[in-house]
Amino acid sequence: MNNAKIRPIHHMDFIFQNSLGTYPLSTQCQMLSEVGYQGITVSAWSKELDKLPKVKPEWGLDVASIYLIYRLGLEQFVTNIFETVEGCSRIELALHSGKEVTDADRKMLTKLLPICERRGIEIALYPHLHYGMQTTSEAVALCEEFNHPQLGIVFNGYHWYATQEKALEERLDAVLPFLKQVNIAGTRLSPLGWGNVATIETLDEGEMDNFVLLGALERKGYQGGYGFLGWESMSGDVYGNLQRSLKTFRSMEQRLDKHPDWSIMTSQF
Repeated sequence: MNNAKIRPIHHMDFIFQNSLGTYPLSTQCQMLSEVGYQGITVSAWSKELDKLPKVKPEWGLDVASIYLIYRLGLEQFVTNIFETVEGCSRIELALHSGKEVTDADRKMLTKLLPICERRGIEIALYPHLHYGMQTTSEAVALCEEFNHPQLGIVFNGYHWYATQEKALEERLDAVLPFLKQVNIAGTRLSPLGWGNVATIETLDEGEMDNFVLLGALERKGYQGGYGFLGWESMSGDVYGNLQRSLKTFRSMEQRLDKHPDWSIMTSQF
């Protein structure tokens, strides 16, 4: 009898946005459900946010979160998302009001957190390569500064790797008290990648060892879900890419449950 732990996984909708257009939300959800995912993260620029309450009853998927970017000039747009969104209780928020975390970011969080309290929404800060808040260190500092139960962090393996923040064990220890979500992708450092820094690939590709990351999170007691990234630079067939990442993750998952010590490296990156 197989007693292996099955971790809930979802996919960010970026994989459905490519040079030819965007797949409708209904098609996205049908693909994810058929392949075997448990949920979806939807970008805030989707034209179908009003349909999010239908995702669970119609396709059996959770809306894990909405991905949202704050830049100067987007205050009304960002606030409106928090005030009106239905069918989702977590917003992954990337901060990019300047070249570093600024007082404008802090002012935005100060405005958003009371809305979160009133509407039952949590914010998961999203460290992002080339943005003002790039690193987990900056996200942790904000969480400590605000000390709010509905403010947490996404640990994004891609952006951690791409920014070369390193010190995996130490960074996970620092993030853990605030950890709401983990996102991963296959990736390699390359000027051909996003931002001329690193590629975003399926989990069976790239140089980043996600098995080691998965093992470290498991040892530290992480019990939440995993989100997979996608990008239009991936090879053509979206459905096939969804299958490849799912198959690879479930293989890593089974291997980790059977041999947890295999994920421990002799020296940490």
